[in-house]
Amino acid sequence: MSRRIRSITLALATLAVAGLVAGCGSFDSKASGEHLIRDYINKFGTGQVKLTSVSCPSGVPQKTGTAYSCKVMLRNLPTGRPLSGTITVHIVNGDKVEIEGRQDVHLS
Repeated sequence: MSRRIRSITLALATLAVAGLVAGCGSFDSKASGEHLIRDYINKFGTGQVKLTSVSCPSGVPQKTGTAYSCKVMLRNLPTGRPLSGTITVHIVNGDKVEIEGRQDVHLS
C-alpha cells in the first residue's frame, strides 16, 4: 500500500473512534450504514478524499454486536486517483451504528 493511501486511511480511520447515530424509526442497515459513511467521510476526509459512491447491504439483522461491510469508492483529491474498498459498520445498540476506528477502513 502506498504511503499516500496509508496516510489517507489513517486520517479517515483514526480521527473518529465513534460513529454517528443513524436516523430514527425502524432499522434499515442500508440507509443507516450509507448515512454514517457519508457523514464520516465528509467530516474526516475533507481536503484529502471525496466519496463518489457507497453501497451497504440491506436486511442485516438489528442485533447489537453485528457488523457488516459497505463498499466505497473514493477519489484522492490531491492526486485525482480513485480508491476503492470497504468500511465496516458496527451495530452497537438498537439502531445506533458506528465506525470503530482504523481497523474498519480497508482501501486499495
